[in-house]
Amino acid sequence: MLQVNVEEHDTEIIRLMQAALAGEDVLLARSGKPLVRLTPLVDTLHRTTGYKTLAVTREEIDAAFCANADAEVAELFFGRDSKPL
Repeated sequence: MLQVNVEEHDTEIIRLMQAALAGEDVLLARSGKPLVRLTPLVDTLHRTTGYKTLAVTREEIDAAFCANADAEVAELFFGRDSKPL
């Protein structure tokens, strides 16, 4: 992989990098033909996934399921006369 540090005087590339970091789709082209796309790297140490990215609470998620969901799942796994653990 080739890595190049950008100097402060490279104002055009810095402007393009800032646009990409702001979420803008940046394509570099030659003779009108797109060749390269600038995309920001995702910081995996600070990325949030799963439940914490939802805009709902755990209680709202639990309430969305029917009251006998545990019994229905247990029946699927263990048969009709089973009870939830």
